Amino acid sequence: MNDITRKISLAGLGILVVSLTIGFLWMNRDVEIKGEVKKTYRSVRVSNVQLNNNNAEVQFSGKLSAKNRIDIFSEVSGVLLNDNFRVGNTFSSGDPLVLINSREFEAILKAQKTQLIAQVSLIMGDLKLDFPNEYSDWNLFLNTIDVDSSLPKLPSVKNQKLKRFLSGKGVLNSYYSLKAQEEKLSKYVISAPYNGAVVNSMIKKGTLVMPGQKIGTYIDPTGYELETEVSLSDLQFISIGSVLDLKSTELNKSWKGKVIRINKSIDPSSQMVKLYISVTGSFLKEGMFLNGVGRGTTFKNTLSINRKLIKNNGVYLVDSGKVKFKPVDVLYVNKSKAIIQGLDYGDQYILDNMKGLYEGMNVNVTYLNIPVNLKLNNEFEGKLKNELRKQEILKD
Repeated sequence: MNDITRKISLAGLGILVVSLTIGFLWMNRDVEIKGEVKKTYRSVRVSNVQLNNNNAEVQFSGKLSAKNRIDIFSEVSGVLLNDNFRVGNTFSSGDPLVLINSREFEAILKAQKTQLIAQVSLIMGDLKLDFPNEYSDWNLFLNTIDVDSSLPKLPSVKNQKLKRFLSGKGVLNSYYSLKAQEEKLSKYVISAPYNGAVVNSMIKKGTLVMPGQKIGTYIDPTGYELETEVSLSDLQFISIGSVLDLKSTELNKSWKGKVIRINKSIDPSSQMVKLYISVTGSFLKEGMFLNGVGRGTTFKNTLSINRKLIKNNGVYLVDSGKVKFKPVDVLYVNKSKAIIQGLDYGDQYILDNMKGLYEGMNVNVTYLNIPVNLKLNNEFEGKLKNELRKQEILKD
């Protein structure tokens, strides 16, 4: 009996809920009907289609690095003597960039030259007796040796017996060891290989430098390279020798660059190809970021628009205050723009607020881009004026 009562109660409760719902809907029927009748308008900006000749544009960017750039390392040890190897300082080709104290090494070198003089002096008697034809050359060599100057050229030794004699006396070993030491002495002065400037300095006057220690970086600031990369599809418009437009947005200046190298391999992950562009001119600095554009095929009677405006291979137009979707042919697309065909001159394509748009949707045009010098035929001009009146942009 209790189960039956419970079932009856639940059924009654269900009937009550349904009745209340129907009553609520009936009471609010006018509100819903009014909502259906009332039109809602979304505000959008549009622009008029103007058909032109548009070029495929290869867009890229990269940083500049000097074509002539060297990192300077010390090959000897000693204390730095000069104080002008500083960032920003300029030098002419052959000027000393770095001077390292070599007095101790020079003293050792002089002592070794003195030993060589003694060695050659001791064999002069044997040379006069056993090798009279070579004696005069060696006598001249001995008299020319100066401990304060570079070693003179060693006399020619074509006689194998003489060569073995000189080797046995240690003369040849001493001579060539001294020549190697003289070469090392030249490392205490590092000269500028070309006209340029210091862009990085890691030492100061009085610093003890060691072999293999990096001292700084030196560049030629008159010529730079831009390293960048482009897609395979864009590479078809670029070749070695191509002249490209380069621009700095920060300086609002532009330069011409020339492609000098193209990598023969492609990055397997990004599918991009690196290329290198030579550029010279005023205001360029190493590390500067530049944007570039290369121009390719010309597409006639087309429209160039933001690629984001293309949805499902078409664009949204406004026709008589309603949204209209129109398919287009996409002829070219890059990172920012697309070149399309299929729209008519004067069509109004939507520029923004596109999320949720659909065919036939009511819209309110808040901005219309109409060229001041636009020439229209009578039929199109009439249609355009009617459209402007509907949008309350043009008043009689």
